[in-house]
Amino acid sequence: MSLLSLTARQFRNLTAVSLNANARFNLIVGMNGSGKTSLLEAIYYLAHGRSFRTSRPQRLVQHDNDAFMLHAKVATAQQTHSLGLQRGKQGELMLRLNGANVHRLAEFASLLPVQLLTPDSFRLFFGGPKERRQFFDMGLFHVEPAFFDSWLRFSKVLKQRNALLKTSRQYDSQFQFWDEQFAQLAFELQGFRQAYIDQLEAAFRALTQHDPILQQLGFQLQRGWPEKIAEPAELMQLLQQSFMQDHRMGFTQHGPQKADLKLRMDQGAAEEVLSRGQLKVLLFALKIAQNNVIRDSGQKQPLLLIDDLASELDQQSTRQIFSYLRDINSQVFITAINAEQVSPFIDAGQLAMFHVEQGQLTARTDDDGRTT
Repeated sequence: MSLLSLTARQFRNLTAVSLNANARFNLIVGMNGSGKTSLLEAIYYLAHGRSFRTSRPQRLVQHDNDAFMLHAKVATAQQTHSLGLQRGKQGELMLRLNGANVHRLAEFASLLPVQLLTPDSFRLFFGGPKERRQFFDMGLFHVEPAFFDSWLRFSKVLKQRNALLKTSRQYDSQFQFWDEQFAQLAFELQGFRQAYIDQLEAAFRALTQHDPILQQLGFQLQRGWPEKIAEPAELMQLLQQSFMQDHRMGFTQHGPQKADLKLRMDQGAAEEVLSRGQLKVLLFALKIAQNNVIRDSGQKQPLLLIDDLASELDQQSTRQIFSYLRDINSQVFITAINAEQVSPFIDAGQLAMFHVEQGQLTARTDDDGRTT
């Protein structure tokens, strides 16, 4: 799977730009504020239906316009797909897949697995459990076809239970009805998640086999309820026992919505033991390992978007990261201020280079005298 082409109109400072992508590496260079990150944001938006920089769609629409438009062609093992998205300042959304209107962003996401690495990605270590759930659930969505349906059903049950907590003062048959479904789906999701974390850990160990520091890393999936609870009936009992406290707080305290992934070294939590540079290498290794799990699970080849790769990296760490990148069979988009920060580490035959200046995109080559 690869992104063949991308067109963005009235998106941020990109009035009308198009690129034809290399199936392996794509380097986007330009000064800060030129629009290079906006290109990554456009790809991410097509895959996720949201921005990684703002929650307000009106900020994405270029000044004096009513909407932005994105279009991409994506190649899979079976065929080429056309994806079109338009979003207005008030949030109105139109989606088209192969010329037909669609109503679920999941149809786009299933065709375009996209992972993102930005300077803010350290939230995976220093943010709350939600950051880590989003990380492993994204991989699970693309690896286990049954996961998304189970997650949707559980989300509905959780919403109903939390709504009841705000109106009901006693545990009754309504709670028992929803809690039975809650417990069954909780164990179902836990099974999917644990199997996936086992795959992720195996891929991580294969990728980092020559790094004695990262080989110390241990993966522990915390389920969101006590480990001693071994079956759905026991989780139902815990939900009943916790009812009064749940009622006072207004939400359900136990369940897969509280799951977390703990990353530990021999000496303690990874974020407390490793330096900032080592954490960035770890961050890349985790994302690339996830790419490899998705790739090996079937016909999907994820896209990896890397914003400002050279930030906070020395030459040794950069070489280590590119040794990981050379081992993935995925398409990569990288932004940098200067080409020299990236191009020496990539075979020229596998690299397409683009220059962005004031929202205008130009394809560049090393032999035409225009690169710096």
